[in-house]
Amino acid sequence: MAVNKTPAESSENNALPDKLRTQLEPHGKKFLCAFSGGLDSTVLLHAASRIFDIKLRAIHIHHGLHPDAARWTEHCIQFCRNQNIELEVVNVEVRKDDGKGIEAAARHARYQAIAKQIRDDEVLLTAHHRQDQAETLLLRLLRGSGSHGLAAMRELSSAHGFKQLRPLLSVPKAELLTYAKDEKLTWIEDPSNSKTDFDRNYLRHEIMPMLEKRWPHVADSFARSAELLAEEHQCLREQSLRFLAQAQGVDECAASVTALMQYSKPWRAQILRAWTESLNAAPLPAHLIQEIELTLLTARPDAEAYVQWSGSQISRWRDCLYLSEQETDMPIGWQQTWNGLDKLTLPNGDQWLFELRDNATDIVTAIHTEFAGDLSITLRQGGEKILLEKREHHSIIKNRLQELGIPPRERRRLPLVVSAAGECLAVGDVLLSARFEAFCSTYGTRFIRKV
Repeated sequence: MAVNKTPAESSENNALPDKLRTQLEPHGKKFLCAFSGGLDSTVLLHAASRIFDIKLRAIHIHHGLHPDAARWTEHCIQFCRNQNIELEVVNVEVRKDDGKGIEAAARHARYQAIAKQIRDDEVLLTAHHRQDQAETLLLRLLRGSGSHGLAAMRELSSAHGFKQLRPLLSVPKAELLTYAKDEKLTWIEDPSNSKTDFDRNYLRHEIMPMLEKRWPHVADSFARSAELLAEEHQCLREQSLRFLAQAQGVDECAASVTALMQYSKPWRAQILRAWTESLNAAPLPAHLIQEIELTLLTARPDAEAYVQWSGSQISRWRDCLYLSEQETDMPIGWQQTWNGLDKLTLPNGDQWLFELRDNATDIVTAIHTEFAGDLSITLRQGGEKILLEKREHHSIIKNRLQELGIPPRERRRLPLVVSAAGECLAVGDVLLSARFEAFCSTYGTRFIRKV
């Protein structure tokens, strides 16, 4: 492990803490600082700790990817102890076989860990600076990104489910180094940062020096371009949301195909991106927008076409596109007996329960009294029927769900409640047999999905 310690120079305060205070002030008083122990995060944490009217904690993620990782963690612990800063150390396991590459896998593991540790009233601070912004812009240019990607990193974002602030985004690396020298700080040098087999390191050590030799202020220019693109993208997104509102009804997870088709193909792409972003889904890849055009927007109204990505799903049914979490495959033939006590958990993680008006009601005894034994919970396979209230004959469940306008994606999530004698009593909380409705009324209960 290489630990840099600056020589004992003059300890004059510079303007960084004051600049940082101005950046943090609009975002509350409680912050969690991502602390790797490197130069950038060390400067950020130290400067933030000098702002006396905020509550500051630090978090260090131990990836275990380097032989010195444990020593780096100990360095961070000692630094925070010396500065009287509360530190949370979290060990994570980085998946190396998911096809994303080690950098992306480590980043994913890091943000997952932070999401579990950050408090509801905290904002995450990360130490991305001007050179980081320039490198990000170049990387995204090389990957063929549009305006959204070329806007690079935002000062404030919530892509991971919490607020993330990058208060040093306009600060050059040289200013951070000057601060560290003035304050006689120590920090870790990760040897992997010098390896050019990583894309960002290659840009940093090979490409940027050549550009700076010809254009000394290239990092400033790239950062400024990212800012301008972010402003233009914001204008584009605001207009896209106005168009999206015309395609939505009460359900914000649904968008009318007829309404979308009134716009040009480029505008549809912008509307789809705005839609998924507004509901906190992962960014919609360009190739999937093309697939939506070819397989969803032009699909037959009775088709069940869908696309999936990063835990999200867009499906087509009738005249609507539906955005939802990616469905977990339900095992064919799944079945479970249930006495009605506690929660019922389906294979996809959905939970159902009997909600009682009177906690003194013994739901197990009530079920056994009315239905001669435990209930059986299963999933639709096709052809099932149910005898509804005020009906002389059984209704085909599929037909009734279609008449009610329940999309296929929702139908697949509905459990069938079956008596010990094989009678279908309920389809989730959507269809209740006459007998089951009488049971719920008699015992003051209802069968509901836990939200």
